[in-house]
Amino acid sequence: MNKYRVIQWATGVVGSAALRGILRHPKLELVGVKVYSDQKEGLDAGDIIGAEKTGILATRDVDAIMAIDADCVLYCPMPWDLAEMCRLLESGKHVITPCPYWFPFIQNREAAAAIDAACKKGNVNLHATGCNPGGIAERFPLTFTGWCNRIDRITMTECGDCRTYSSEGVMRELMNLGKTPEAASNNPLKEMLAKSWYEPIDMIAAGLGSEIVSYEAKHDFILANQPIETAIGIIEEGTIALNHYRHIGTTREGTEIIQEQIWYLDDIEQTRLQSKMDIPRESGWRIKLEGDVNLNIDIDFPAELTQDERVAQGLSTTAFHCVNAVPLVCEADDPGIKTHLDLAMVTGCMGTHVTER
Repeated sequence: MNKYRVIQWATGVVGSAALRGILRHPKLELVGVKVYSDQKEGLDAGDIIGAEKTGILATRDVDAIMAIDADCVLYCPMPWDLAEMCRLLESGKHVITPCPYWFPFIQNREAAAAIDAACKKGNVNLHATGCNPGGIAERFPLTFTGWCNRIDRITMTECGDCRTYSSEGVMRELMNLGKTPEAASNNPLKEMLAKSWYEPIDMIAAGLGSEIVSYEAKHDFILANQPIETAIGIIEEGTIALNHYRHIGTTREGTEIIQEQIWYLDDIEQTRLQSKMDIPRESGWRIKLEGDVNLNIDIDFPAELTQDERVAQGLSTTAFHCVNAVPLVCEADDPGIKTHLDLAMVTGCMGTHVTER
C-alpha cells in the first residue's frame, strides 16, 4: 500500500498533536517538519514530541520545505499566511488546516478566489477542519438535522475554563482574555473573528439548501476581580476573564443558526470574576436543535480527566480531524476548496484492511 507523504507545518499545541497523529496513522508517512524557533531547528521530529526518533529533522527554511516531495501539508501556524498557503498549493501539495477558510465563499470571497486559483494551478485541494470550527460548528449539527423536518433554530455552544490553554496568540488575541474592554473593542482581529464564525453558519445554511440573509454579532464579557494565574501568565485584575460571543445568522426561511462561545478563566463558581454568568455547562460542547424535533447533544470528556487533560484532548481533536482527513482530501476529484459538504465522512484509521462491497 502506498502511503501519503505528509509535511507537518508548525509544532505548537495543535501542530505537535498533529505530528503525533501522522506518525501513528497507518496510511501516512512523515517527510518534513516546519518549525519557527531556534530551539527546534534541526531537532528530530520525534524529539519535538517526546517520541522515538524518525530521521526527519525540523527546519525553519520555507524554501527547503517547499522543495520536499510531499502529497499533503498539515498547515497549523498561528497566525496563518494566505500567500504561504497558496504557494504550497501551487507547488502541487494538498493543504489541510485548522485555520480559517472552512467555507470562505461568502465571507472571504477574495481569499476563496486566490485559494481556488492556487488549487487549480497545483491540481490539488485545500480543506479546513478541526474541532470548533471544523466539527462542532457545522459538520456535527448538520448530521443531526437529518433527524428533523422543520428546524427553527440550531445553536452550537462551547464552554471552557481556559486557564491551562497554553497558546498565547489564541487566548489574548482571538479570545480577548486579558485585554481591557477598550482593547477588545478595538481589536484589529474583530472583523476576521466574526467572519470565522459566520463561515460555519454559511456552511450549515448551504447544507440545509438555504442561505443566510442577515447576520448579527453580540459580545459580552466579565472582568477579573483579582489577578488570575494561567498557562500564558497572569491575567490582571480589571481585564477580561470571561468572554461571551454570539454570532447569529438567519436563513431565508427564518431558521436561526447560532455560534456561541463562553471562554472563561475560573472554575464554574466564578469567584475570581466581578460578576457571574449562568454558564450552561462547565466545559465541552452542546448542539441544540429546535423545531418539530428538539435535541440537546452534549459532547464531553470524561469527568475523571484533569483540566489539563481535557484541554490537551480538546486540542488533539482538532489535530486528529486534520490528520484523518488526509486520504480523503488527497483523493478528492476536481481541484479546489473542499468543505465537509464535499467530502465523505472523516473517520479514524486503525488499519489498512478494505472490505469489498
